[in-house]
Amino acid sequence: MKPNYTLHDDLYLQARQAGWQGWGGNQRLEEAVLVTRFFALENMPTQGQLLELGCGEGHHCRAFAEKGFTVTGLDISPTAIAWAQEKAEQTGIPGDFRVADLTQTRWAQSERYAVIIDGNCLHCIIGEDRLKLLKQVYQALEPGGIFFVSSLCAQVTTSYTTLREGLPYRHIAAPQDLLAELTQAGFTLLHSQIYPRSETNHITVHAQKSDSLSFLNPVFA
Repeated sequence: MKPNYTLHDDLYLQARQAGWQGWGGNQRLEEAVLVTRFFALENMPTQGQLLELGCGEGHHCRAFAEKGFTVTGLDISPTAIAWAQEKAEQTGIPGDFRVADLTQTRWAQSERYAVIIDGNCLHCIIGEDRLKLLKQVYQALEPGGIFFVSSLCAQVTTSYTTLREGLPYRHIAAPQDLLAELTQAGFTLLHSQIYPRSETNHITVHAQKSDSLSFLNPVFA
């Protein structure tokens, strides 16, 4: 079964209609957790071009922009991108927000980024689309650039897929499978951290484009 990635636009419409300020409710926007976890590893870039995959209404893009990055956000949901553009105007925090299907190759154009952030997007990408996406991320990074993954992960040693409306919805990767995917796509793994939760855990991974002449020292938690 092929996933229906456009389902996410319906969910963003529902969020707006419910009066939320973003995906998952207002509480999730109280802190830019993804930014904190990115800088938990020393020697991360503090400026340059940053791209967020699955940016939603731009919460994390705005937080990274305030840290000094020039930010671009991509999302498959037109509702989410319109929302991000509205908030950029309202807050005065600049950002380039675009609708894009990340399972297609055309989103990785001529731009090169110092940092690419997986804004809890990778676990929405299913099957063969995952390696296709990871290869595009690798291509879009500058030499030595950082790919920061923030994703759901399994509490067991086997990856699995959840369904919504009878179609594939979430890929819940076992941690070792996720790390293997990143290695297969060409990345050098610098650091990973698992955050235990009640049903599915969460994982962050700092990975580096490995055609750089020098690498940060890998550290695993």
